[in-house]
Amino acid sequence: MLNLLIINKDIKHSMKLLNEFAKNDEIKVYNITDSLSDGMKLLNTGIIDITIIHPDCEIVEIINSLKKLSKPYREKCKKSIIILSNNSTEKIEDEFIYSFLSDDENISNIYAKTCELVKNRFLNINKTDLISKINKELEYIGYNMSYTGTKYLSECIALIYTNHDYSESLNKNIYPIIAKKHNKTVNNVKCSITCATTSMFYDCDETRLKKYFNFYTAIKPKPKVVIFTILNKLAM
Repeated sequence: MLNLLIINKDIKHSMKLLNEFAKNDEIKVYNITDSLSDGMKLLNTGIIDITIIHPDCEIVEIINSLKKLSKPYREKCKKSIIILSNNSTEKIEDEFIYSFLSDDENISNIYAKTCELVKNRFLNINKTDLISKINKELEYIGYNMSYTGTKYLSECIALIYTNHDYSESLNKNIYPIIAKKHNKTVNNVKCSITCATTSMFYDCDETRLKKYFNFYTAIKPKPKVVIFTILNKLAM
């Protein structure tokens, strides 16, 4: 799951964005702030993946602030920021900016542009390397690689990675494909993945679990959270 930061001087506009993104399983609105300095502090944690900024300052000021981020997080922020502004003279090319949009743009268009950004964050890697990278992440957080459910989960992640539009619904678009491939029922696939995830939860170190999923407390992540968190790792 990708964490979205909204830096917006207009709180009502921020709430509209929040409601729009609530329907997306891949993107979580991690924080909303009306302060550029507070936003920069959040970016400097490495938690944020995508940022929408509706500034009350010059774009140059935003760019200068971004260039002060510590190096690892500065790299992560490249081409991950959408600026909302009607000042066409401020539209400058920069390594941090993915897109400029009018600040009175329709909310659904801002949402669509953000989803486009998400797709472009994913790297083009061959299938063998993809499965290897996915399995490495699953093993790192404690999944038993011999479990059938872990295999199904790995295949789900690979399927979404290579067919990003499938990600809207696991039950409708993903699990049926995995079930058909293995001549199983959708319920069987879901139960196997759930069992593998339950086993992972009890085997995974609590500190690692919280850090990996950005949890405040050690709770069992839903398979959907596991899937989109690993997709996020692949996009980094």
